[in-house]
Amino acid sequence: MPTEVTVQNLYIFNSTLSKTEDDGAKKILFYYPEHEDENKKVLNVGHIEAVICFARNFNANESCESLRTEKSLQVLYNAEPDFWIVITVSAQSKQKSSESPDEPVYCTYNLQEPIYLAVLKHWYHTFQMTVGSMTKLMNDNDPDYLRLMLNKFYSKYLQSTDVSSHTFMDMFQGISFLPLDNAIHLNAQSFLNTIENTFQQVHFTMLLYNDSLVWSGLNKRQTQLVYSYILMWVLPEISKKDNLVKGNSVQQCLPNQLVGRFITNVWAVKTDSWISDLGKVPILRLNDENDETFKSYRLVMYKAHHSIVCMFIKMENPLTADLYNSLDQFLGTKLHLLSEKMKNTVEKTLASKLYTERPAKFVYFNGMNLAIKNSIKQSNTAATTNRPSEFNLSPDSLRVLVDISSQQSCMHPTYSVMIKTSNDNWVAGRLCNSREIYIVLNQKLTKLYDVDSEIQSLCAQEFGTIFFYD
Repeated sequence: MPTEVTVQNLYIFNSTLSKTEDDGAKKILFYYPEHEDENKKVLNVGHIEAVICFARNFNANESCESLRTEKSLQVLYNAEPDFWIVITVSAQSKQKSSESPDEPVYCTYNLQEPIYLAVLKHWYHTFQMTVGSMTKLMNDNDPDYLRLMLNKFYSKYLQSTDVSSHTFMDMFQGISFLPLDNAIHLNAQSFLNTIENTFQQVHFTMLLYNDSLVWSGLNKRQTQLVYSYILMWVLPEISKKDNLVKGNSVQQCLPNQLVGRFITNVWAVKTDSWISDLGKVPILRLNDENDETFKSYRLVMYKAHHSIVCMFIKMENPLTADLYNSLDQFLGTKLHLLSEKMKNTVEKTLASKLYTERPAKFVYFNGMNLAIKNSIKQSNTAATTNRPSEFNLSPDSLRVLVDISSQQSCMHPTYSVMIKTSNDNWVAGRLCNSREIYIVLNQKLTKLYDVDSEIQSLCAQEFGTIFFYD
């Protein structure tokens, strides 16, 4: 049944900011929708506080993560000590009930907690990377400053994000890697190493071709956040012709950019306060996976052809027109030629994989390097504009996929399951050495042997049998 998913509210609160019942509004740091009555805001936050306290009576070590009712689903995330992020979503059927056509038909069973919990976590970690820790921002300044930063960030996210588009894929936050042969990949890696060795101000580099990652000098967690940040904010801005660099301060200082160009950073929430007038450059706070210490870097991006080089500049190094000119002269032609080589390789790879349509749709995720490959949500690497962006999976199949994924996280390292849905499709999930594959068979196969044979054939063709069969 087709459904329409909406966000009823999204709020962030800290109970320690309120001392009495009369100042309950002080605990609210962000609330969407902003125009909602203040008493209702306080009532909603108080209701969740009561749920959190009640749940602690049963398990003091783990926090409550969701609350489901007939009309809505609430997902809770304890981002930092005393800081809670809560989202309330509802799902209504687009088809009216024949008995009560004026009454909405709720389909809350189509909403699943793991998807929205993953979304809340991703939004928070992106805020932490682009703005900072909520605890530190409040302690270094005051609650009102934290409210300002939260409002800038989450208002922008909610305005530009369609909640109904969040599906099974958002649970992984995977990275789409560009398939290249060894020679071209080595050429790209050598090019990035040359940038870091030539310009001592550049500490790390990252290279993308369209929306696929070619190489990153960051660790996998940093790469995951920066990659999703670029897909969310950078690429959509590039596609808007009225937001190109023409006429801005960077173009005025660098009038000879013929091959490539620096990308304006108008989407940044928190930017460097410059003396020079070269445009806004976002500051990203990055930390190692096992280190809580964050280091700040300026993110400078340069685009030529279909490729983008991301350069992370140390904060102690000033950004000047001379540095921009030197980078432009060094990067322009070299990046354009490298991008042409990658384009030729991609086209050859796509041409060699024009095999007949299989009765299976798959999602493959490698937990070791966060790589994701799928036939459900297509990549823009081929730069085709008429291709559908989403394969239409039934809500029933999507629910099964989420359930299988949630079970696999707590199962044996080698785990396999196959489930037949109510519409006679087969959904399969396999976990082997941190590699996961999820398959939906849309052909009505009646024999379990036929299902397993199709899965084995797909695994062998796409990923190699060594990943799944000993």
